[in-house]
Amino acid sequence: MASHGVSVALLRPMAELLGRLDEDPARFLASLGVADSAAPDTFIPGDDVDRALDDIAARRGDGAFGLTLARAATAKPMGLFGHMVWLSGSVRDAIARATRFYAMVSRRTAMTLEIHGTVATLHQRRIANRARGAILTEYVFASFALRARAATARRFTLRAVRFAHGPGRASRARYARTFAAPVTFSAAADELEFDASQLDLPLASADPITSAVLEAKVAALAGSPERHSFLDRVRGAAATHLADPPSLQTVSAQLGISARTLRRRLTDDETSLREVVDQLRRERADELLAAGSSVKETAFTLGFSEPSAFSRAYKRWTGRPPRPARG
Repeated sequence: MASHGVSVALLRPMAELLGRLDEDPARFLASLGVADSAAPDTFIPGDDVDRALDDIAARRGDGAFGLTLARAATAKPMGLFGHMVWLSGSVRDAIARATRFYAMVSRRTAMTLEIHGTVATLHQRRIANRARGAILTEYVFASFALRARAATARRFTLRAVRFAHGPGRASRARYARTFAAPVTFSAAADELEFDASQLDLPLASADPITSAVLEAKVAALAGSPERHSFLDRVRGAAATHLADPPSLQTVSAQLGISARTLRRRLTDDETSLREVVDQLRRERADELLAAGSSVKETAFTLGFSEPSAFSRAYKRWTGRPPRPARG
């Protein structure tokens, strides 16, 4: 089986969800080669999963099958991962757990939360340029939006939704009804944008004790942090402070370890916090410039005091000066 892609920990609950839509769960898993004995941390190539879902969507004539799946999943969370996330105490806690353990369900994309002033952005990035399926991306975003809305008595709202893939055959009105926010396709990145103040909204489904127990189980299934998720956790913590580059103390406190331990573990992985932050800033800079942001706008978004300082840093990272995409 693949060392990347989509995990059986997600595919089995997905098969159950398909059963609610009168699809054959066993047939779906068999088409992906998932045996009854397959461990939850077995990963199936993402392209195979995309093809299987695309085939079902085409047979059903459903141009927004990801949204259909998300609405079917709203009744209850999917699998151990979903229960752990939505039994959290607040929207902030739910996102923290989801981003921390996202490598348990996908190793072709990662989730990070970025906060700039009063705006929060849940950002999906590709890992090593691996493909990310449109159906699964729309499912993940729509299920988060619908469940957060339901768990906060509709107080949670979105400012904007952006998808990197192009529009499908479904009407824009269907997306508008699902997200209740402007939806943009062919964007620079996959993102959900909302007011940062909503991170502290309590969840009606909260059960912190059970969620903590499930978190321990998920951590065990996810495997060794050194092998799988430590750097992703560091990236996730650092990404929330890109406009004000974080110190070792800030990131270590967010991860629940000492600054000394954080420095040692980064050294063991032959990197440093500065290198992690520089990589995140470069990735975010490329996305902003590709979306048409000016050098000045990009510099201030990433916390540089002057555009010239950003230009020097970007040239150090890439060997070339920053240039916004032409419209």
